[in-house]
Amino acid sequence: MAPTSTTPLSPNETRSSRSSSLCNRLIALLIVILLGGLTAFFNWRVQQLSTQISKEEARIKDLSTEVGSQGDIINRFKGSVSNKDVILRVDNLDKSLKATQANMMELLEATQDQIQALLDSTMQQLDETVAEAKAEIYSEVDHVKSDVDVYVAQTQDQFSVENSFMVYQIAGTFTLISCLISMWHMTAHIRRFNEPFVQRKILAILWMSPIYSTTSWLSLVWPNLEGYLAIIKDFYEAYVIYQFLAFCIAVLGKGDRKAVVDLLAEHAGHLSPPTRFWGCWRKQHFESPWAMADAVLLQCQVFTMQFVLFRPLTTLALFVLARVDYWGGGTPGN
Repeated sequence: MAPTSTTPLSPNETRSSRSSSLCNRLIALLIVILLGGLTAFFNWRVQQLSTQISKEEARIKDLSTEVGSQGDIINRFKGSVSNKDVILRVDNLDKSLKATQANMMELLEATQDQIQALLDSTMQQLDETVAEAKAEIYSEVDHVKSDVDVYVAQTQDQFSVENSFMVYQIAGTFTLISCLISMWHMTAHIRRFNEPFVQRKILAILWMSPIYSTTSWLSLVWPNLEGYLAIIKDFYEAYVIYQFLAFCIAVLGKGDRKAVVDLLAEHAGHLSPPTRFWGCWRKQHFESPWAMADAVLLQCQVFTMQFVLFRPLTTLALFVLARVDYWGGGTPGN
């Protein structure tokens, strides 16, 4: 037998043969793994079915036992109870049920009555508590209101005192200024007292400002002294009016009334006729300009003396009426 000769494989053939052998091995390995997984799944499923079958067998056994016990109970019932007994027992149960229902209704009505009485007493207590709370709240509110009113009154009094003090300061400042100005004028006249007959009347008139301002300021500070201070003020006011007329006569006629009439007669055309109370509808006729000037001056003197007389009298009357609390049917300040 002749020896066989082998042909050497090319590199591509060698590589393809190796790849095919490797694929065959991988396929075989996958088949083995798949078979192992299927075997494990089948074993798990078989074990689960076995457990379920065991549970079903135990349940069937329990049911058989229960059926047997129920059969024994039925057999005992058949042997001891008849239909008449069942009916009797049913009637008894019905009566017992009705009696129980009646008792339950009585208990329910009694419970409802107790609950209603408890609710009524509770509502009464609540009403009393609410009334007491309302009374207490109202008393507290009244107390608070009274406290607030007292506080408001005290605050208003404090503000009034502060405002009054400011008013006192302002009024006192102007009073002091007016007194200083009047004193300056009076000292100027005293330093140059060249015409005493005229300047004495000027000094009397200049005293009006200090007296009037001082009495007014004192009336503002002490209102209870207003009546007394008003007497002083109004008396001096009447005196100043008299002094002013005397001052005019002193300046125009050097104190001589006839000289004043003569001076007025020279300007009779600028004088208005005197007022007539009786026969005022008749026109007045004067014999001369001197007679008219004399009538005008006489009227000025009469009116002045009228003011000098009635001003103190009215002030005294007002003071007396205020002391006896008589306001002519009105109220103070109206």
